[in-house]
Parts: sequence; C-alpha cells; structure tokens
Amino acid sequence: LGILGYGKMGHEVEQAAHRLGHRVVCTVDSNSELPARKDILGQSDVLIDFSISSAVISHIELACELEKPIVIGTTGWYSEIERAKDLVEGSRIAAVYGSNFSIGMNLFIKSLEDASAYFGHFPEYDCAVIEIHHNQKADAPSGTAMAIAESIIKNFPIKKRILNGIPKEKILPEELQINSIRVGSEFGTHTVIFDSENEKIEFTHTSRGRKAFASGAILAAEWAVGKMGFYQFKDVLQQILKGQR
Repeated sequence: LGILGYGKMGHEVEQAAHRLGHRVVCTVDSNSELPARKDILGQSDVLIDFSISSAVISHIELACELEKPIVIGTTGWYSEIERAKDLVEGSRIAAVYGSNFSIGMNLFIKSLEDASAYFGHFPEYDCAVIEIHHNQKADAPSGTAMAIAESIIKNFPIKKRILNGIPKEKILPEELQINSIRVGSEFGTHTVIFDSENEKIEFTHTSRGRKAFASGAILAAEWAVGKMGFYQFKDVLQQILKGQR
C-alpha cells in the first residue's frame, strides 16, 4: 500500500494495514514529497488518500499515471467530483471515495433507509436525528448526520427538508430535525428516533475511534484491485454483500 497523507488517519491506516497482513511501501506527508517518492509509490498495489482536499485531484492524477487504484477518505473536495470521475473513467483504474469508511456506519445508514420506508407507511410516526461529538469539533451538524438525514428524506415520504438545531417555533411535519450536541471528548454518536404516541424506537451508532475508518479503507483497497470505475464506499459494500469481492 501507498499512503497519501500521514496525519492521524494515515497512521491509523498504516497500523490497520500491518494488522491485516499488508505491507506499506511508502507514506507521503505532503505534496512536496511526491516527486521524490513517485517511483516507490509505483511499487504499491493500491494508494490510500487521507490528505487534504486541495491535494485530492493531483493524487487521482498520480494514481491514473501509475495505473494504481486509489481509495479516497479525504473530504471537502466534492465540488470537483465530476473532474475526478472524468479522470478515473478515462483511465484503467478504480477509485473508491466516501465521507465515512466505517463499515458499521454504512450498514447503519442502509438499515435506516429500510426502516424509514417501513415507518413512513404509517402517519402516526415522526422521526428526528441526534448527533453527539466532542467539544472541539468545528462543524455542526456532522457530515455523517447529514448523510443519515438525506437517506431518511429519500425514504420517509412526509419528510421533505432538513432543519438544523433547535427550532424557534413549532416544527412542521415535513421538517426533519437534526439536533447537534458538543460535549467533552465524545468521539461520535448518531441516533435516529422513530416516535409515535404509543412507542419510541431508537437506532444508535457509536464510534469508538478511528480504527473503524482505517479498517474500512483497507477493505475498499482490497476490493479495488483489478477493478475499473468510480465508486462510493457504499457501492463497494453492496457488491461485497452480493458476494462480489
């Protein structure tokens, strides 16, 4: 494996790779190091990117040049996603990207799609999203909370738009509220509530650290070898669930 971006997630990916029996041939901490390390990166089977948003396109270009599949865990570059797709589809590689590489979270969202469709058949049920993170997290709601909310809106007929935070007046039936809590050192908990007059059902995912993201990135890297095309991580999991590794 070649690791592009050697911060906290880059280190986690390196540890996960060793734990899962893979060899890391090269790590690159910044784009200024790329020219000197291009040859050794060419010895890897897959590149894994947890760098910065401004570097992603150049890393995809490098992967295309080296004809190596690439897994992209970096976020914040999605305004250039069409350019990235064109680069990959004009090459002979696979690229897998996602805002969250936790296997559990992606399966959690898939389960919520089904649950939203089921509860959405019954008008007595309402729903809401609560997310909790540490008090140093800069954004609210989290990107994962937004992904959860968007999956609910696609499947819960009455919900049409997202309402962030505490409403100043009565919430409308078509609004899906996301309540964000920032406290202490909480790494990340996301809860979806389906509520009626007579009962409440809660779905909760709690993350215990970055290892889940690193393990998912390694899984995506293993899957990408020998593939071609532009994929989201959830597409990879769908293929694996169908037995198509």
